[in-house]
Amino acid sequence: MQDKDAIIIEQARVICELKEEIKRLREEIAGLKRNSSNSSRPPSSDGPEVAKPKAKLKSRRRKKRGAKKGHKAHMRKLFPKEEVTHFIDMVPDACTCGCEELEKTDQPAMRHQTVDLPPIKPEVTEYVQHVYRCKNCGGHVYKPLADDVKRNIFGPGVLSMVGILTGVLNTSKRKALAFMNEAYNIPMSLGGLTNCETKIAEALAGTYDEVCDYLQNEEIAHADETGWSRGNNQKGWLWTLCCGTAAVFMIHASRGQVAARNLIDAFVGTLITDRWGGYNFFEFARQICWAHLKRDFNAVSEAGGKLGKIGIELHELTKEILRMRGRVRDGTLQWKTFQNRMPPLQKRVEKLLGDASREKGKLAGKCKKILSQRQWLWTFVRDEKVPPTNNLAERSVRQGVLWRKVSFGTQSERGARYVERVLTAGATCKMQCRSIIAYLRDACYAHQNGIPAPAIIQNNPKIA
Repeated sequence: MQDKDAIIIEQARVICELKEEIKRLREEIAGLKRNSSNSSRPPSSDGPEVAKPKAKLKSRRRKKRGAKKGHKAHMRKLFPKEEVTHFIDMVPDACTCGCEELEKTDQPAMRHQTVDLPPIKPEVTEYVQHVYRCKNCGGHVYKPLADDVKRNIFGPGVLSMVGILTGVLNTSKRKALAFMNEAYNIPMSLGGLTNCETKIAEALAGTYDEVCDYLQNEEIAHADETGWSRGNNQKGWLWTLCCGTAAVFMIHASRGQVAARNLIDAFVGTLITDRWGGYNFFEFARQICWAHLKRDFNAVSEAGGKLGKIGIELHELTKEILRMRGRVRDGTLQWKTFQNRMPPLQKRVEKLLGDASREKGKLAGKCKKILSQRQWLWTFVRDEKVPPTNNLAERSVRQGVLWRKVSFGTQSERGARYVERVLTAGATCKMQCRSIIAYLRDACYAHQNGIPAPAIIQNNPKIA
């Protein structure tokens, strides 16, 4: 009898161990299934085993490539006559019928233009310092160079091109150096190119402050952050704060509230973010991104059982809410109608989150955390100007992600300042529909001549 009891006890112990092992393996498998569709991971992190979502075909008929019937032609614009370098008059000699007796008509001449780039030669300015001898003491004298001439080997045109290559087009330093040497015939070393970046960062210091101040006074702003390497295996973060007309970037060692407070500073408008806790200190209006919530609910739907069914319904409700909000944006649904339809959907979402939070597991805990942030879920229902997603910040920070993938981050504080300022200038010029290369040239020219940089925000009331 004692032997049987001992065997039963041993079997019970083994069963408990196996249950714990099964639980651990299930959690590990769930973690392996995480991808960009059910978590905050970017699509670039998905492996080859992750199937790409297939686009829904509106029609079974296969569409032909190329322009469709009735498509409005987009012809290449001709350069104005004052910008044409050479004119070649082509006068017909004979008609296609063979007749050579031709006369002028009132028909306007047809114009065809070809465009080419001549061999590029840099403009070089040489300062010749003549040496004279003093008749009184016999010493040699010469006129010294001005401080700005001694400090600046490369002019604003060279600096702006370096800024475009390394700061906007995500070109590596060595490839940018090869381009400057080969395409522009400008002898430059790797150290010289880095010094150019330093000059650009100095020229954009006032621009950076202008954009920061501008964003602090906006009604609605988006914030986001992504990983960044700061050299010597030090982890850092690239933060962005943006609106529809400007964006500012900041590199910081922390992803917590210290960095978020530095970024947001005096902002008191409506802040749109993901669910990251670093923003929880913000005491004014806030909207949590529903694109992130959609991925969270998709992850819950894969849990199985009662929790999985709740996740499926939450995911479908999210798609319905975003679809209606998109119709408001497109003008196919009135704002008041949208507001009248939302209360039952809001109530159902919160009810489902409450049911899910009473289940067991990490995904249930995620639902409980989302429910605790319910005061930030529905700001876009109360205010028509507030979008339900943080897509604007996601798109802005993407430029920094591409930079990180090419250059692996920055190695110094000087490099960090360059990244912050040139990304800020590039993104803001794009939002302002301005030429980034023209602005960089003007800003570098102003810096080299000791005058303030031109305003980057057009019609900025603080500057006007």
